[in-house]
Amino acid sequence: MTYHRMHHPKSSVMRLYIPRKCGGRGLLSAKSMHNREVCSLRAYFETRRESAMHGDVVVCDKGLNPLSLAKEEWRRPVVLSTSDRETVWMEKELHGRFYKALHAPHVDVKASVQWLRFGDLFGETEGFVCAIQDQVVKTNNYRKHILKDGTPDFCRACRHPGESLRHVLSGCSALANTEYLHRHNQVAKILHQELALMYCFLEQRVPYYQYTPVPVLERDGVRLYWDLPIATDRTILANKPDIVVMDRAQSKVFLVDITIPHDENLVKAETEKKRKYLDLAHEIVDMWGVESTEIIPILISANGLIPVSLAHHLRQLGICDGSLAARMQKAVLLDSARIVRRFLSLQP
Repeated sequence: MTYHRMHHPKSSVMRLYIPRKCGGRGLLSAKSMHNREVCSLRAYFETRRESAMHGDVVVCDKGLNPLSLAKEEWRRPVVLSTSDRETVWMEKELHGRFYKALHAPHVDVKASVQWLRFGDLFGETEGFVCAIQDQVVKTNNYRKHILKDGTPDFCRACRHPGESLRHVLSGCSALANTEYLHRHNQVAKILHQELALMYCFLEQRVPYYQYTPVPVLERDGVRLYWDLPIATDRTILANKPDIVVMDRAQSKVFLVDITIPHDENLVKAETEKKRKYLDLAHEIVDMWGVESTEIIPILISANGLIPVSLAHHLRQLGICDGSLAARMQKAVLLDSARIVRRFLSLQP
């Protein structure tokens, strides 16, 4: 797997043999399967000692095979369970950070591992994404503090200290208006197209990377805005949500804003988004004569973690397609991998 770039040599080995539904790679360990069969066969013979044939086999087996049936002080081979492997994964200093973030109370574990179960990524891409999540990609921070090769820990793009993967994925000012914006827009396109299909502005779905949103769509009392500032009677700085849905039939307006923070900032980012558009929400109720305005923050972390609240926010928009979150997650992961690859190609 390492030779074919499907597994980073410094990535978690334990994670390889954890089921995909638990966040692992889902491989079967030949050593564990062998040890399990040895234990099962020995237990089988021990329960049938009274049988003449089985008894003779037990007496004769003096180290002839791994069962060692004649030995009373037999050392049981180690058989690691899934929980054992998860414990080892969690206790690792670098690898364990993603495990802890995945199992945080505000994270939907089942939705967050959808890309592993149904993402259909190339093996090389999946291995690289796992290396990013395990934080073993050779950034300057990793080279200085883990490899200890004396590399100065400065970002090669913005020249600020601390070129960690967290910085590369979501904290570099030099990438904010280019790479991060592109990743953000990819997710926004998926959601905008889904809303356009739901309100019958479109007849069929196209790949999100080929989709070009129209700034304003209007039909049957529904208006759909894409990345447009909203003119207000008084000055409001935060007046440009990513997507605005005005539904006259329900007398509601939805202010949808998308953000892709780092793993530990999911809760903070959601709170900030809701607070950011409070003034605009109150102003729209007065200006447009609707009964209510709802602020819908859509969050997926740069490592693909999905908060528990995402399903609720999509239902608020009337979207019941369970695959939408998985499609947005896949777009985030692919673009995060692209960002890291392009970043590493820069001259240190």
